[in-house]
Amino acid sequence: MTTRKENTATVNFPPAAVHAALTNPDYWAYNVANLSSEAGEVHSFEAVDGGAEIVLYEVMPTDLLPEAVRAMISQALKIKRTVKIGPLNGSDAEGRYTADVKGAPVDFAGDLKLTGDDSTATMHYSHEINVTVPFMGPAIEPKVADAVAELTVTEAELTEKWISENS
Repeated sequence: MTTRKENTATVNFPPAAVHAALTNPDYWAYNVANLSSEAGEVHSFEAVDGGAEIVLYEVMPTDLLPEAVRAMISQALKIKRTVKIGPLNGSDAEGRYTADVKGAPVDFAGDLKLTGDDSTATMHYSHEINVTVPFMGPAIEPKVADAVAELTVTEAELTEKWISENS
């Protein structure tokens, strides 16, 4: 079974500034160094047709996991996240991410739509969470979905901070 969740995150900069960050390799290096208490790495970054494709190797310490998941996981999770950001069309852009969790029966993916006005950008996320644990998966998925949504809000805060420090 797959759990779906939607959330939004606001960045107090215009969409063009947010898109410029999301298509900048320095932003992603900052992101993986600060999103979690254990730094990740940018495995690859490629500028593509006004957008970017990024592969990140991230580490999620167990203390950031939902309690129901912590009982099943004894060490930090290693996550391979692929992010694709499309070109900016006016003040809108679209993206997609996928994430595979090494050694765990969890994967998640989602779509991103960037919208906004002259002063504020809104990142609209639509997540799909899949936990393939017999009997327990459907009970755990909503908790993982909530954690993923919280991470996107934290990531938006990092984006705002990076833009303010680098513009």
